[in-house]
Order: sequence, then structure tokens, then C-alpha cells
Amino acid sequence: MPEKVSPRINPWSVWVLIAVMLGGILITFSWLKTLERQFAEGKPPEVRPVERLRTDDHRGEQAELFNRDGLLYLVGYFYAGDEEEALAVCRRMEAMRVPFAAESRIKLVGVSMAPDLDTPERLNSFAQRHGYTGQEWIFLTGDRERMRKYMNKIFRYPGHVKPEKERKTDTDLYARELRVTLVHGGNDEQEAFIRGIYWQGRAKGEVRNDKVAQDHIRYLLDKLNPLQE
Repeated sequence: MPEKVSPRINPWSVWVLIAVMLGGILITFSWLKTLERQFAEGKPPEVRPVERLRTDDHRGEQAELFNRDGLLYLVGYFYAGDEEEALAVCRRMEAMRVPFAAESRIKLVGVSMAPDLDTPERLNSFAQRHGYTGQEWIFLTGDRERMRKYMNKIFRYPGHVKPEKERKTDTDLYARELRVTLVHGGNDEQEAFIRGIYWQGRAKGEVRNDKVAQDHIRYLLDKLNPLQE
């Protein structure tokens, strides 16, 4: 019976692996320290960059967002066919904008979880029915696979489909997603960035409450002066 030969481990491979792990730890530590410093200064953290988005809106037009336009966006994610859930998200975004009601640089963006069902016509009907008709409102739909992939990658919104046994009504298709995300659309010198993620009544990690959202919005409006009117 041939003698079993144990595989030889290259010591250099071990050292390379250790170096990679240490590098990852140092990068993470540096990022956390940066966020800590930004919070201490009252500066909204730069959570992650946001890619430019061009897709269909509820007015039947092509909307282009996050394109270094200097605007601030409050972004929510919902299925308009479930009006109770959709209204919960829209009312949160609307309430967060109330202290800045006269400010034209803040847009309220509702992105559909189900673009194949939420057509521009359906989104427009939802907006008209509930009075979301001002220029500050933008409801987005488009290709289902592309939009859901974008929202998951950039905003970490999974849009979980509910199992049939958990659905209370025929339109109760998706798990509630009450997070609202603040995006600074960027400017000539800086790309668009997520500057805050807010979930009412919670404050854990990158999830902050609505009072903090007001402070972040005020800071960005005052310090960055996104748009010269």
C-alpha cells in the first residue's frame, strides 16, 4: 500500500494570506474611524457612491437621477399595488421633508419593487389619488431585472417577496421596507453618495432616526450649497 503523502504548504502563501487579512482589517478600521470622525463633526457620512440612474418615471418620461446635479434625494422602495405599504413609505419621506418645505433642492423618490406591475400609468394614478403631484415627487419604474439589481447593489434594498402563507391580501406581495435613504446627487467635483440611511425608531449601525435626517439635510444644504438658484 503506497504511503500517503501530505500536501506541502508553501510558507509564502501563508504570509500572503495573512497580509491580505491584515490589510482588510486596517482598511475597515480606517473606514470606521472616518465615519466616527464625520459623526462627531456633525457631517453626514459618505456611506457609498451611487451610480447615475436613467429610467422611466410616473409622468411617462425618462428621469435621470444622481447625475452630479447638486440635488438631495430621499429615496424609498415600495410596491404601489399595496397602497397601505406604499403610503407608509411616502408619508415618511414627506414628513422628513416638512422642515424644508420651501426648499426646491430636495426630491422625494419612490422606486417600485415590482416594475413589471407598477407601470408609469399605475404610478401616476397612485400619485394623483394621494396628492403626490408636486415637482418634488418622482416615482420610478422600468425593466424589472435591471431596477431590482440596481436597488439591491446600490441601496441594499432586497425587495423580499412574501411567501404565500404570510400574505394578508392579494396585493400583499412584498415585505415592508420602511428605510429611507438620503443621497447627495454630487456636483462638478464629487460623485453622488449615500449620506444617510434612516429607519424610524431605530438607531443601529448605519440606520439612523428621522431627527438625525433633519440634521444631515440641513448640513448638506448649508455646507455644500448644492444648487445656485
